[in-house]
Amino acid sequence: MEERRKNIRLSLGLKARIILGQKVVLRGQTRNISFGGAFIELERVPILRIGDYVSLELLGRIKFTCEIIHYNEGGIGLRFDFILIRYYERFKETMLINAPDRDRIIKELGRWSE
Repeated sequence: MEERRKNIRLSLGLKARIILGQKVVLRGQTRNISFGGAFIELERVPILRIGDYVSLELLGRIKFTCEIIHYNEGGIGLRFDFILIRYYERFKETMLINAPDRDRIIKELGRWSE
């Protein structure tokens, strides 16, 4: 089967918090992550709506606004929608440090600057 994703995924278990609305906080960890989104593993997944937006915090220091694109009993698939530049620099650094093939990540970053 052909891979449809545009971004390289890394299998990283980063500590994650998902904030739904004002009061609900879900804690889990990433199963995989790319520059386009992430799958967050959770012990218990509430009923969610595809297309809703949530806040995602990784490692207590990187924050995104994300769209819910799918979910199942194991977790939530999120598409990154917005990140402040200061958080993007931290995210990029985290991805580069953890990439098994750093050159592929650098090449992917170059695509965005063209």
